[in-house]
Amino acid sequence: MKHSYAAVASLALALLSTSGAEETESFSVQGGRQAGLVLKSDVLAPGPGGAKDRSLQIDAIFYETEKRRVSIPAEWMEAEAGVAGKPLEARSKTADGRTLTIAVAPRGNDFAIRISAEPGDGILKWGLSISATENEYFTGLMERVVDGPQQASWAPGLQAAMDLRGQKVEMIVKPTTSVYAPFFISSRGYACFVQGTWPGNYDFCREDPQRVKIRFEGPDFELKIYTADDPARLVAAHALDAGPPFLPPKWAYLPWRWRDEHSHLDRYYDGTPVTGPFNSQVMEDVLMMEAFGIPCGVYWIDRPYGPGRWGYDDFEIDPARLPDFERMVRWLNGRNMQLCLWIAPFFQGKMEEEALARGYNLAGQMPQINNYPMVDLTNPEAKSYWQQGVAKLVKLGVAAFKLDRGEEGIPESGPHRVFDGRSIRENRNAYPGMYVRAAYEIVKKHRGDDFVLMPRGAYTGSAPYGVFWGGDIGGT
Repeated sequence: MKHSYAAVASLALALLSTSGAEETESFSVQGGRQAGLVLKSDVLAPGPGGAKDRSLQIDAIFYETEKRRVSIPAEWMEAEAGVAGKPLEARSKTADGRTLTIAVAPRGNDFAIRISAEPGDGILKWGLSISATENEYFTGLMERVVDGPQQASWAPGLQAAMDLRGQKVEMIVKPTTSVYAPFFISSRGYACFVQGTWPGNYDFCREDPQRVKIRFEGPDFELKIYTADDPARLVAAHALDAGPPFLPPKWAYLPWRWRDEHSHLDRYYDGTPVTGPFNSQVMEDVLMMEAFGIPCGVYWIDRPYGPGRWGYDDFEIDPARLPDFERMVRWLNGRNMQLCLWIAPFFQGKMEEEALARGYNLAGQMPQINNYPMVDLTNPEAKSYWQQGVAKLVKLGVAAFKLDRGEEGIPESGPHRVFDGRSIRENRNAYPGMYVRAAYEIVKKHRGDDFVLMPRGAYTGSAPYGVFWGGDIGGT
């Protein structure tokens, strides 16, 4: 069924008045009146201006340096500008001598917005506000119910549900319930997607009941506003921009069997002696699933499964724990089951020594017992070295991987830079996507489309490469 819109998206640059100077922490807004954008789309629900108000107002635009906050003054534009369906670009000098550029490109019913200043050196953060109505609700950004410690999302008596109104959200990937995206949907018929991987934060009408406040770090600011009369259209439009989701093979939709830790015992649970050639608990799990008529598409082995202090050295298999591993995988395949193994984006064993000697580790990460050294995935040689380890397991027949720890123990502040020149701050949210993509590339090389990856953490750009599990949540 085809759909068509009677609406035509248009835009106008309007002068929005404010009075006085705003003091925020150690910063002050420069100038009295501030410039703002008015985005018009007939598919929007009525706005603050009443039934005929089908527009979205973006105002309070500013950037911050180490010394002050600089607002975008109204004087940068003398009158309304913009024609329906045509891009708008305006430039002006700011109070600290930079050349500011605001560019808006209408694309169908959507708007691509870019705000920047030259020179960009010294700009640490950008911000703006979006108008909100009294009963407007918002959803998105994260898989948690509320921000903060993940335990707060399943606290007894929690009433927040999925409406973000009244909440503040820090846009930085936190373990372990850690799927994040700088994308939210409004009940007015629009969605907002902030591009890039710099950390940021949102205030959904908590400080000001008429404004959604968005603040993001970085030298410039790009976002896209989608408008549609159906939330599913907003989700679909964003998915096509961020990358359409990965489609797993059919076997991944069957039940999975998992143990957190495998031991190789001499007797089964009922006392029967083990006579089979493989790990006793693997055999017992599989045979019990069959005995109870429970279909199983994936058998999942977590860490430890290899040698070393954490059972993960050099992507090797410990024959004492998992004897005759390669033949065991074929035994599972003969029962129409695939094997899933735990992996992580760090080195241990001899590979750890080699990675540190070659400088393949992530800059700024201090030595620690676990989760170290993490691989700098912006370094092609380092990524390839880590992928060689994953390939060893794929060649043994492993068809699925649980990608753990991609958001845990990552440095996120300080002067360090990763191999490609990005600060470790910008690298923080980018890392989970680079991690799953690196695994995807090497597994696809050996298995075509017959595999699945399951990371714990994710950010925009992760979806085309895997599916995700809900983190290490508390038991009930």
